[in-house]
Amino acid sequence: MTDELVARRYDAAEFPEIHAIRLTPPGAAATLVNLSATGALVECAARSRPGTMLTVHFKGTFKPETIESRVVRCEVANIAPDGSLQFQLGLAFSTRIALAQDADTAVEEPESADNFEADGCDVPLAFLAAAAAAPRGPTPVLRNRW
Repeated sequence: MTDELVARRYDAAEFPEIHAIRLTPPGAAATLVNLSATGALVECAARSRPGTMLTVHFKGTFKPETIESRVVRCEVANIAPDGSLQFQLGLAFSTRIALAQDADTAVEEPESADNFEADGCDVPLAFLAAAAAAPRGPTPVLRNRW
């Protein structure tokens, strides 16, 4: 297992302290879809290309009030009857933020694979991992005969 912390996503409803979000540039209002310690998914009317740097401004009592982010994806989320587009932006924060929800869901680290066996199995997990990593024979070629 790696030492890197995994960021859990939380639905926007779990953050009543966030009343609104604004992205600059372009200064567009956005709606929070979900949030994690390392990024957010937002919807807005402004299109942004992946790689674009944006500042996220959280309105309300949420801390931090602003954070630098980078657009990692942008796709059309909705087309309104008047033809206007709504985009979903995947944002990666430049720094990890602390979320109160993360403190409530502490994850217990599993023991080393060398020290315990799988439930109902006499084979140590280290052996199973080595077997899974063993090279396999050539992959068969599939041909459509129709």
